[in-house]
Amino acid sequence: MFVVLLRHGIAHPRGTKPEEERDLTEIGHKRMKEVARGLANLFPKAGALLSSPLIRCVQTAEWVEKAYGGKLHIQLRDELRPEGDRAALRKLIDDTHKQRVIVIGHEPWLTESIGRPELELKKGGCYGIRFTADAMQLEWMIPPRALRRLRG
Repeated sequence: MFVVLLRHGIAHPRGTKPEEERDLTEIGHKRMKEVARGLANLFPKAGALLSSPLIRCVQTAEWVEKAYGGKLHIQLRDELRPEGDRAALRKLIDDTHKQRVIVIGHEPWLTESIGRPELELKKGGCYGIRFTADAMQLEWMIPPRALRRLRG
């Protein structure tokens, strides 16, 4: 099983809106459209799209859904909220019953979930994680700038 963990795009800063209402900025939308196209080129056989229900993640997921031409449909999951259970990632992935999954969420939840606290994922960046029966292994990390260049 292979999973892409994607951090949401650039959102309005903390304190400018209630946390639940922080949406993507204009530049956040523009860049996520490009990131999503790059992701679709890099990871074309995705079978599931899971997202935190917070608006900035939903908007990010909408760009991914469009980039995949309707082959994926967003599944909102409360486990992906910023305060969600960091140990729940494996169960969440297993419950999708798909071999290739995209998960859209927040930092530091994404990085903590893979047990790599020394890393920091930029907004719009992603990790590629290989899941085996007894472990998960980070195979790659791609910054948003690189994903935007893959958009084709």
